[in-house]
Amino acid sequence: MKTKITGLFAAAVLLCLTATGAVAQDHSRNWEDGHVVQITHVHIKPGMFNAYINDLNSLWRKSLDIQKKDGHVIDYAMYSNPNARQGEPDLILSVTYKNWATFDQGIEYFEKVSEQLKGSMEAMRMASIDREDLRTIGSTIVLQEVKFAD
Repeated sequence: MKTKITGLFAAAVLLCLTATGAVAQDHSRNWEDGHVVQITHVHIKPGMFNAYINDLNSLWRKSLDIQKKDGHVIDYAMYSNPNARQGEPDLILSVTYKNWATFDQGIEYFEKVSEQLKGSMEAMRMASIDREDLRTIGSTIVLQEVKFAD
């Protein structure tokens, strides 16, 4: 009986080693890069949810609509977390960019967008300072979509 179990164990180990070798040898690339997604966790100060959403509806949304029209942004969204536990964000913002090149537009492009929205970079900076009364940013992560190549 003990010899039979030892033999089955040895066969199982041999099978695992053989399968691992076959997988390790597959270096083909059957995937491609997709869009770039930026996720921001926002902690909204008590009683300021509506005020913050209204603020996003002005500058954030309009800025992204311009970038969308220019072909740099694919889409954007907001997700509320109504049952946020201690330390979790109240709101999650998501922006899907066409590719990494979107991040290399240069300051000139974003100055142009700022001027369309607020008239100047200084006015845009002041609006950002005012936003600190409404929320704090918890974290921002940038993810690369991976898609199967067909």
